[in-house]
Amino acid sequence: MRLSPHFTVAEFDCHDGTQVPPHAYDDLRELCAVYLEPLRARYGATTIRSGYRTRAYNLKVHGAPASFHVYRAGRRGAAADVTCARGNANDWHAFLARRNPGGLGSYPDHVHVDNRDGFARW
Repeated sequence: MRLSPHFTVAEFDCHDGTQVPPHAYDDLRELCAVYLEPLRARYGATTIRSGYRTRAYNLKVHGAPASFHVYRAGRRGAAADVTCARGNANDWHAFLARRNPGGLGSYPDHVHVDNRDGFARW
């Protein structure tokens, strides 16, 4: 299922093989439209390194206990860790920061972006 012109639901599936739960589709559509499509337009093909995580998989990878990678029913927001074809993590982070997402994290080789209510930076 296509979420936006360049992103599909399957790209966000958990690395353990679990598919994204349908209740997260609207949050993912928004994440793609507001953050990922503009990022792709500026920096080229954008790869989802980590999208949805089951609780068990999140524990396995030592994710934060309240991670927005765990797409919970009844809680607004979905997360993705991404890389782009051009630029670097500092460039991608600065670009996304200007769009003011709820959650934004910088790592040496990728960025985390999510559309939670509220504001978190790391």
